[in-house]
Amino acid sequence: MTAADQPSAPGVVPPRWGLGDAAGGWLIAYSAASLWGVAIFSALGYTSEQIAANDFPLTMVALNYPPLWLGFAGVPVWAARVKGNGWVTDFRARWKWSGLALASLAGLVTQLVVVPLVSAPMVWLTGADTEELGRPARELADKATSPGGVALFILVVVIGAPIAEELFFRGLLLRAFEKRFGLRWAVAASSVVFGATHFQFLQFPALTVAGLVFALLVVRYDNLWAGVVGHMAFNLVTVVTLIWLT
Repeated sequence: MTAADQPSAPGVVPPRWGLGDAAGGWLIAYSAASLWGVAIFSALGYTSEQIAANDFPLTMVALNYPPLWLGFAGVPVWAARVKGNGWVTDFRARWKWSGLALASLAGLVTQLVVVPLVSAPMVWLTGADTEELGRPARELADKATSPGGVALFILVVVIGAPIAEELFFRGLLLRAFEKRFGLRWAVAASSVVFGATHFQFLQFPALTVAGLVFALLVVRYDNLWAGVVGHMAFNLVTVVTLIWLT
């Protein structure tokens, strides 16, 4: 039974949002981030050489996230409010403690065990090494050179990104796919899109599997916050490893 087939609760209407809204949110996220990034880097005098060399502080990276979240979080909230019953109802986001402890454990295990196993064939096939796999995250962590930088790193990576991305990928996108193709295809398709959206070829299999875990958590507990908590735990391992253990 898909979401479209389920009987509606009193006062709940069938939502009218769908894959078009998800596509629009994705385009808004990256268009806004790109335009804002060009504008703010130019306004502050950064050259194209500095940008290419990643020669700018963490604050500049953080400033590029709000426009990205405009599409990832803003569009789902808007679509559910205008075309549905609100994001809490439409995306199963009512807060409940059930399953959150196991969701956090799943996020930890996925990062510590599943990701290395899934990444191993990619490393072997491409001739890359584990250092290359972790390079994007390490470059970001290297910018956290002060207590304030560490706090900002945690705020963006462990708190902000999981909430915004889960609202989009396991909220709007998964449920839009579910309406069209059914739950199993929705879980698979939303996970692949999640992996591809990071634009990191070497990390694509691992990120897709991580997306699959987050989607299964959301479906298993019928709770978007299970995906958020799992995602937070997954990212927290990266932060702890890069900031304090290396």
